[in-house]
Amino acid sequence: MKNPLVSFSIVCYNQEAFIREALEGAFSQTYSPLEIIISDDCSKDATFDIVQQMAGAYKGPHTVRLNRNTANLGIAGNCHRASVMCQGELIVGAAGDDISVPERTEIVVRAWIDSGCKATSLYSKSFDIDVAGRPLGTTMWQGPVKEEVKWVHEQGTIAGFLRRRKPHANGSSNVTSRKLSAIFGPLPKTVTYEDTAISFRTVLAGGYFTFIDAPLVKYRRHDQNLTFALHLAHPQNAAAFEDFRAKRRIELDRFVEVYKCFAADAERAMEQGLILAEEYPGVQKQILKECRRFELKRELLDQPWSRRLGIFYQLFSNTIRPREMLEYSPYLLPKALFRTGVVAMNRTLS
Repeated sequence: MKNPLVSFSIVCYNQEAFIREALEGAFSQTYSPLEIIISDDCSKDATFDIVQQMAGAYKGPHTVRLNRNTANLGIAGNCHRASVMCQGELIVGAAGDDISVPERTEIVVRAWIDSGCKATSLYSKSFDIDVAGRPLGTTMWQGPVKEEVKWVHEQGTIAGFLRRRKPHANGSSNVTSRKLSAIFGPLPKTVTYEDTAISFRTVLAGGYFTFIDAPLVKYRRHDQNLTFALHLAHPQNAAAFEDFRAKRRIELDRFVEVYKCFAADAERAMEQGLILAEEYPGVQKQILKECRRFELKRELLDQPWSRRLGIFYQLFSNTIRPREMLEYSPYLLPKALFRTGVVAMNRTLS
């Protein structure tokens, strides 16, 4: 396939401040043939009005098709609605608040062909920007030089992915093969971390991950990001600490839903002959074990102090994970003491 049809899928919701730049990035793609699918998840602001205006004024070489959901479907539902409209061999995913560089699709297709068309998840570096589009950090933007871009193909194992969720295709720059949807169908509406679910589908399908060593997406970080980046949060007062804990609960609940999706996908993979019938029980056992670990982490946050030592023992009695043990051991302290210590430490380090 020298020039396969590729779908560039933009999903958006209440992003009137950013959608114009996202569309400009899509319209400027240098690759052809390309179809651009824009799916709005029943935005309450002017997002879809801007989409209609810019699509109507577009005179370029790409085909543009629009969808607006009559009710909010959530990120998984909206992504599925957009994917149903896609006809390309590859689906280039894009959010309504990020910006794709013009060469993104062209470079992705070159990398996919280099994999022997076996890559089912492709992803690249991204460049972080703030709400106003300014670089975060001291590094200045340098776009990719097509002739110098390198990439790496790799496969993952089921056991390795369930334990560490690696290899993992970054959601902000993820590109997927339509083969995955054909095998597994749409993602459940309860799945928020769709990049993690798609990465496991790649492992189950025996596909390749392709990492492209170049920034092909400007990823906008702001307070409305769906992912919380909790590892970057450093609460410095009691209110921020409680907000941090609330977001941690949500994150853990989301991972429980992801592992439930893993279980359904593993069953589908067995039915499709991608997993041997004799291997399937062991795979499901490991999925349920890892899912239970996220449930225990949530309990560690919510249960009374007197019960946390027992929960901690359940969490780590059969598996030694030093980094996780260090992260969750402070929850053995009374909440007030833990909160005071975290706030004081963050103030000292700031």
